[in-house]
Amino acid sequence: MGKLNIIVICLVLFVSVVICYGAKGKAEEFFEQGKKYTSVDNVDQAIDLYSKAIKINPKFAKAYNNRGIAYIWKKQYDLAIADFSKAIELDPKNGKAYNNRAIVYSYQGATDKALQDLHKAQSLGIAVNPDFLKKIEELPSSPESIFHKPAPSSSKAPAQKR
Repeated sequence: MGKLNIIVICLVLFVSVVICYGAKGKAEEFFEQGKKYTSVDNVDQAIDLYSKAIKINPKFAKAYNNRGIAYIWKKQYDLAIADFSKAIELDPKNGKAYNNRAIVYSYQGATDKALQDLHKAQSLGIAVNPDFLKKIEELPSSPESIFHKPAPSSSKAPAQKR
């Protein structure tokens, strides 16, 4: 291999590294802009900006987490769970994503999943709202445990007048 080939290869590698870091910087820029728009009034703009950040850097766990929060504002819970799950997949120590996913699970009535995620968030150092945790712990694990209780026995029924 000649010196010219080695120089060309080094130049290509150098340009690739520069482009990669520039793209990550642009992803971070979209992420920061998205944070400014995360409110009920600007939620679509926030989702758009977080999506741009994710497109540039598909391994940007914080962008998935924040886009999930924006989806909660829109009550698009399945999309929120998908984003929180992706954030967790990319960064298994992301306690905020576990906490946020637990909130959505609680909205959907999946109390077992919510409780599991809350405990995982706590184990990762996230301060979980104790009132929320208590409410989740007090809920039944499934709706069937509420609706399939046996009817009261007839001995406790009030006597009927004739």
